[in-house]
Amino acid sequence: MKACIFHEPGRISVEEVPDPRPGPGEVLLKVGAASICYSDIRVYKGLKKARPGVIPGHEIAGVVAAVGPGVEAFREGQRLVVCPILACGKCYYCLQGKRNRCLARRTLGYEEDGGLAELMLLPRRLVELGHLLPVPEGLPLERACLTEPTACALNSLETCRVGPGGSLAIIGAGPMGLTHLLLARTMGVSRILVSEPVAERREYARRRGASRVVDPASEDLRRAALELSDGLGLDAAILTIGAADLVPETIRLVRRQGYVVLFGGFPPDSSVLLDPNLIHYDELHLTGTQNATPEQYRRALHLLTLTPEMDGLITHRFAIQEATKAYETRLAGQGLKSVVVFEG
Repeated sequence: MKACIFHEPGRISVEEVPDPRPGPGEVLLKVGAASICYSDIRVYKGLKKARPGVIPGHEIAGVVAAVGPGVEAFREGQRLVVCPILACGKCYYCLQGKRNRCLARRTLGYEEDGGLAELMLLPRRLVELGHLLPVPEGLPLERACLTEPTACALNSLETCRVGPGGSLAIIGAGPMGLTHLLLARTMGVSRILVSEPVAERREYARRRGASRVVDPASEDLRRAALELSDGLGLDAAILTIGAADLVPETIRLVRRQGYVVLFGGFPPDSSVLLDPNLIHYDELHLTGTQNATPEQYRRALHLLTLTPEMDGLITHRFAIQEATKAYETRLAGQGLKSVVVFEG
């Protein structure tokens, strides 16, 4: 089969590798669609670690090609989405249902082979954990493969406790910023401010329901937040990009007792100078989120049935033999989501 292989920062290639076969408890997936995450780009740049020789790809949907001995929960031809977290299931965090925080966590596409391949072997542990989710009828696999980023955005929104009738600032209108926007609208958030320097992305945010869109290069973001919130400040602000210099400005957008979520991963050795009194006296909640719980994956998958607008985030499609072009497109900042799609 053809697979994309990560060798080292700056070097990936599409190669012929042996077809995997499922052993006891394992499931073989014929990949239907696998999207490229900016975390994959960070690995390529050397800003995040992955095992040399690993098959990347953790945003995955496909069809069961075969099951190994002992697998009874799944059948050939069944459409599945993968929660790519391999957790121990028994540490402090796993026992709370927070497997994304597992102390022994491994992740498909980083430590274990992922979905940028024609076939993907799903480990017994993943099957036993219940991290294979049936795709609802009528949901296209291309949209279903966005379950992982949608779950991550859901975790972010739920962490900052923003809900129906609430107000929110989203800093960055890249794929994840726009995923936050679409999901927040679906969840009933009524006032959403989006900050984005790229005109094309600002226009997309405007068309997809942002209450106000700001070009931070020429407009005062804090003033826009105060105007949108009648001078109070917004309920929450989410920094979706890994730009440490934007953290202090993001904090200034929220009201007293507001929430600030650092969603995007930052370059190694990043640092931020903050006024601690601002957090102390205004009783601000400053936190981060990373990935999502299995329960959030399940709910995100069903939320995708209510958000066909997510299809518009997919701007580039490539066959597996062109997988390196999917990386090149993201590296060049072109479009939004790049997805590797498979025939059949």
